[in-house]
Amino acid sequence: MANLGINIRNARPGEAAEMAHVDRLSWPAELATTEEQFRARIAVYPEGQWVAEENGRIVAVSSAQRISERVLHNGHIDHNRLTDFGRFTRSHDPKGEVYQLIGVGVLPEYRWMQLGRLMIDHQVEFARGLAGVRRIVGFTRPVRYYRYSEMPIEEYVRRRTETGRLLDPVLSFHLDSGARLVSIHPNFRPEDHKACGYAVLIEYPVPKRETGA
Repeated sequence: MANLGINIRNARPGEAAEMAHVDRLSWPAELATTEEQFRARIAVYPEGQWVAEENGRIVAVSSAQRISERVLHNGHIDHNRLTDFGRFTRSHDPKGEVYQLIGVGVLPEYRWMQLGRLMIDHQVEFARGLAGVRRIVGFTRPVRYYRYSEMPIEEYVRRRTETGRLLDPVLSFHLDSGARLVSIHPNFRPEDHKACGYAVLIEYPVPKRETGA
C-alpha cells in the first residue's frame, strides 16, 4: 500500500530496533514499546505488525494481536495482562475472534501526513479480511483527562467541544473514523499519568460475512 511515497508492509525481524526508535519519539517514555517487545511481537504474530516506510526508512509503526473474546470478560483488564507485558508471547491466540489494536507510532516530522490514521485504517481493513475475526477493538488513552480529572471520567469521554467534536483528541480520532465507545477501564496502565491510568475500549465495525465465511 502506498500513499505520497509511503509504503505500508509487514515488519521484519531485523527492524525491531528501528521500530522502537519510532515509538520512543511517539509515546511517553514509560509507555513506549521496546526493541525486545517489538522483536517478540514479530516472532509470535508477524502478520499483525506493520510499518510505513519512505525510501527505506521506517516512519510509522503499528501493532495488533488476536485474542479470545473470553479474555475481555475474565476479571480485571489491564495492559500487561492483555498483552503479556507488551510481548504477545502468551497473549496472542492465532484463532482468536477479537483483533486487538495495540498502538501506533509516527515520527514527529511525518504526522502532517496523517500516517496514524493511515496505519489504523490499514489494520482495520486487514482484520476485516481475516477468517474468524468477529470484533476489532482497541484500548485507547483518554489523553487529556489529567486536565479535567475533577470531572467524572464517564462524563469526560462523552464531552464535546463547541464545534461538536469530542473533547479528547484521541477518542475523537477513533470515533471520527467509525469506531464506537464501549467501556471505561480504570487502572489499565497506572503509569499513564496523562490518562490517569484509564483506558477506553473502542470498537470498529466488522461487516457481516456471507454464511459460511
